[in-house]
Amino acid sequence: MKKRTIVTGLVTLLSVVTLAACSKTTQNSKIITMKGDTITVSDFYNEVKESTASKQAVLSLVVSKVFEKQYGDKVSDKEVTKAYNQAVKYYGDSFSSILASRGYTKESYKKQIRSEKLLEYAVKEEAKKDLTDANYKAAYEDYKPEVTAQVIQLDDENKAKSVLEDAKADGADFAKIAKDNTKGDKTEYTFDSGSTDLPSQVMTAALALDKDGVSDVITTADSSTYKPVYYIVKVTKKENKNADWKAYKKRLKEIIINQKLADTNFRNAVIGKAFKKANVKVKDKAFSEILSQYATAGEGDSSASTTTTAASSDDATTAADDQTTNAETTAAE
Repeated sequence: MKKRTIVTGLVTLLSVVTLAACSKTTQNSKIITMKGDTITVSDFYNEVKESTASKQAVLSLVVSKVFEKQYGDKVSDKEVTKAYNQAVKYYGDSFSSILASRGYTKESYKKQIRSEKLLEYAVKEEAKKDLTDANYKAAYEDYKPEVTAQVIQLDDENKAKSVLEDAKADGADFAKIAKDNTKGDKTEYTFDSGSTDLPSQVMTAALALDKDGVSDVITTADSSTYKPVYYIVKVTKKENKNADWKAYKKRLKEIIINQKLADTNFRNAVIGKAFKKANVKVKDKAFSEILSQYATAGEGDSSASTTTTAASSDDATTAADDQTTNAETTAAE
């Protein structure tokens, strides 16, 4: 099942930025007063800027500003609202408490969704440059067309083995067994090798079966709890693969682009290219490390490569790359 994952909000340094942005706030503005001492905006900034969360917050803020400037008109408020509402629906009554625990307000979470949507748009546009006949043909070689499968999902290994015996017995009604035993939301799926509706191990096993074939017990892990989950599948329909790759061109395009979206190095290279275009420079050496560690991301990729100059205490660093996975919201419709 696809879902939107809410990751931890990076609000520590963003709070400082917000303070500093206020018209009446300066570096010397007092945050806390006490007998014989004070804590100023500058004190707070110097205290927190070395933390991992603060460095990641800066990256998140830079990505947001750069991509808003370059691609702001490519993502509508309607798209952001749709993704936000999907998260609300998925988490249900727990949504507000989850937002709070991650450091988000509703508005800051929407901003984070928008930032990821802008990055997603940029990655897709860059990925389109790889839509050559050679890459289509390579994707076709790995492509397996649609199958329809009945799926049983279980959380107990012994029960899974017992259900498998029943499912493989002569004359077994697999559909009924699935309905009576599965822990999943549904028991029938149609997918190809580029789908993400089921764990990859399950789809791989199903795509390797002949029509009416029943798998052995397939062991996976729940992505949230990491506890084992067991599957048994039966293929009820199987499409023969067309000898002409062009018959799948539209689907192969989707697969190629989705692979690029999931490729950290490719995403980093796209970010690096945008940073270079925006002439992003680091003026505080506390943050030079975070940017320079992505200097080689995308190196050798003619469509999205860039270079970085290492920063010193007195020099600015050209930001060539960045990894925002820990600072972004995974957008999956």
